[in-house]
Amino acid sequence: MVRRIALLVAAGTLATGGAAWAGTKSHSVDVSLDTTTVVSGQRIPAGDYKLSWAGDSSPVHVSIEKGSKVLATVNAKVEQRGETAQDEQLISRTMKDGTRALEEVRLPNQKTALVFTVS
Repeated sequence: MVRRIALLVAAGTLATGGAAWAGTKSHSVDVSLDTTTVVSGQRIPAGDYKLSWAGDSSPVHVSIEKGSKVLATVNAKVEQRGETAQDEQLISRTMKDGTRALEEVRLPNQKTALVFTVS
């Protein structure tokens, strides 16, 4: 009887852990940077990239990828906006030293935005 309970507890733990892991949704968006841009302190050269992250609640770890290579991993907040973006929208700021810093990426066909730290 004790063995049966232990097996049921173990099976329940595995099922719950598996469900939690399977419930984490992966996301990605393709972006083009026309100039070197700072993303949460990381300098990213001009080019085409894929931003990938898992989950829908803050904070998330965003991988900045070019092809199969991860150039940087940065933190971001997931926030909701009032309007749906038609395409991906990159919101950036020019810093005092002239560098461009990415503040947020609004996701296409969604009200969701990835918000990055700008220092």
